[in-house]
Amino acid sequence: MKIRRTGLVLCAALAASTLACGKQEVDIATLASNSDQVIWAAGQKALKGKQWDIARQHFRRIVDGFPQSPLVPEARLAVGDSYYSEGGAASYTLAAGQYREFLTVFPSHPRGDYAQFQIAESYFNQKNSSDRDQTQVAQALDEYMAFLDRYPESPFAKTAKERVHACRGSLARAEFGVAWFYQKSRRSCRAAVPRYEDLLKNYPDFDRTDETLLRLGQCLNMSGREAEAKPVLARLIDEYPDSPFVGEARDLMAPPPDPSATPDPKDPKGRKKKAKK
Repeated sequence: MKIRRTGLVLCAALAASTLACGKQEVDIATLASNSDQVIWAAGQKALKGKQWDIARQHFRRIVDGFPQSPLVPEARLAVGDSYYSEGGAASYTLAAGQYREFLTVFPSHPRGDYAQFQIAESYFNQKNSSDRDQTQVAQALDEYMAFLDRYPESPFAKTAKERVHACRGSLARAEFGVAWFYQKSRRSCRAAVPRYEDLLKNYPDFDRTDETLLRLGQCLNMSGREAEAKPVLARLIDEYPDSPFVGEARDLMAPPPDPSATPDPKDPKGRKKKAKK
């Protein structure tokens, strides 16, 4: 009688959970099964059918109802996978939390690399374009770097390195955009200079380093710091001889015209020649 009453209580709880899921209906009998294998198979089926809530109910049933089952680690990961596959900012955040919880409970598990990689991917999938907030990109970069530090030999390492490059590129473009905004829109070169300098220091692999050097040189010149601008512009000319910005750099480095000079009639461009003393 006691066993039957316990079963009725369990079924009632599961029924209430089912109603909360709206249109997705869970098989109560399967969820109440005494076999973790049966519940696992049902969870996998729901996952493939994109029945995210139902899948999570099955996987959590294994975690809570069969704590000694060898399927518990996989069930925890599967909960994270269900959120990740569902997609959307909220679900990606929940997925990252589930994967992180897995690493806390099973710090030495063979699939730790997968969990850490998926944490990074969860943030990466929420990234904005470089002209918008870069918080998620920065978080993703930190997680990818943590992954590469802990699991350098993982089969996910190659993709993680590619993601690191993408994240750094996005952060660099965002920093360049802010510096250029100060320089062009606000005419505040003094505010742009430290941003360009930080960009050159922190992102040496930035694909617009040549333009960054030119803009820094321009800002230094306009701030009355011509002596500091010259080595910056010289670096652009030396390291990026084929850059479309070399011509502007040369013009900025050219000495100012001598007001005492007179036009040279032999020069078709009307350039001046110095007066003889």
